[in-house]
Amino acid sequence: MRWLMAAAALAGANGAQAQERATLIHGARVFDGTGAGARQADVLIEGDRIVRIGRKLRVPEGTAVIDATGMTLIPGLHDLHIHTRREAFADAASLHRFYLPYLRAGVTGINEFSVSGEMMAGIRALRADTPRLTLAVRLGVPHGHGTESQFTNAITIQVTNPAEAHAAMAAALVYQPDMVKVFADGWRYGDPERPDRPSIDEPTLAAIVEDAHRAGIKVMTHTVTLDGAKIAARAGVDSVAHGVGDTLVDDELIRLMKKHHMAYVATLATYEPLEARVLAPEELALLTPEQRDRETARLAKGDAIAPYDSRRWEIMRENIRRLKAAGIRIGVGTDTGIEGVYPGFGALREMRLLTELGFTPAEAIEAGSSVSADIMGRHKHEGVIRKGAQADLVLTGGTPDLSFRDLYSVKRVWVAGREVSLD
Repeated sequence: MRWLMAAAALAGANGAQAQERATLIHGARVFDGTGAGARQADVLIEGDRIVRIGRKLRVPEGTAVIDATGMTLIPGLHDLHIHTRREAFADAASLHRFYLPYLRAGVTGINEFSVSGEMMAGIRALRADTPRLTLAVRLGVPHGHGTESQFTNAITIQVTNPAEAHAAMAAALVYQPDMVKVFADGWRYGDPERPDRPSIDEPTLAAIVEDAHRAGIKVMTHTVTLDGAKIAARAGVDSVAHGVGDTLVDDELIRLMKKHHMAYVATLATYEPLEARVLAPEELALLTPEQRDRETARLAKGDAIAPYDSRRWEIMRENIRRLKAAGIRIGVGTDTGIEGVYPGFGALREMRLLTELGFTPAEAIEAGSSVSADIMGRHKHEGVIRKGAQADLVLTGGTPDLSFRDLYSVKRVWVAGREVSLD
């Protein structure tokens, strides 16, 4: 027994040393996400941080050295808007299985919007290889969007006036959420068979924003109309998800967004008409056999795109062009969980769509890394490769900042300095 205890102690010490051992990523093209061009450099990781970047670095004894010659190191990507099925939170193995496709796509940070405050402690206690999780509480109004099913009705806090909003936020903040999502637009896309739902008013939304900002956390709203986006901006919301799909953005909205430093997360991937979507081979490679069969069957049906869906798609794409030209921050979010928007795949699809709307491959990567981190108020330590930043890193083949297809060639991924298994 004494021998077994000594062996266990030694194994524990060796495990701790292995966990703390420095890692040198040697010889990669480093695209740091700051707007600078890629350069060849070594990157030294100690613990969860990047501690040095340069050439011929002095490293601690026992440093693990990874030869990254001919590959590109980029900051980990974000998906600012996902929904995960409840069974994912059953245990650590389930959590890892559901989130693994994100890691395989180079997504090291996700905003999870299908949880309640009561669920958060249990999720945080699970120890599994996952992207960095941002857990949000959900607020809306009775019978509004976000309350349709029994589950979503149960996890969405519902308020009707500023006093109720302040009381609800006081209760919600006890769970230490990482952010707040508000369902702030009840418009149902002009569909006469789906009448509009109630929506939150500006004073109530402003009360939520006030309490969230006092607690140091960001607020994102579900917003799909021009009027809704203006209400969100006036209320001080940090970002809108889904974006304006009823009409083209105007100068007033752009002025409001700039005044309130509001960002835009379009979730194009969930509004792209699936009837005509054709995926490239590298996109299909990210999917499971069942998902690939679904895509093939959808195309084989040859369904026509509904006239309104086609019009909305053109509006949303033009709005991205206009907002980019105006200098509005555009991040990457997908609404993964909606039909046809698959985990991991969705973020790369969203970025690919941005490259069709005037973004260079480098700008698309920055939208998914440094810009998305900035939207979350984390630009100093996330979404970039620089000294002192969190070591959330992705090593890819080729030159993804020049050729977007190379972004699908993910070789290795680190979250908080720890390399995660992609198997």
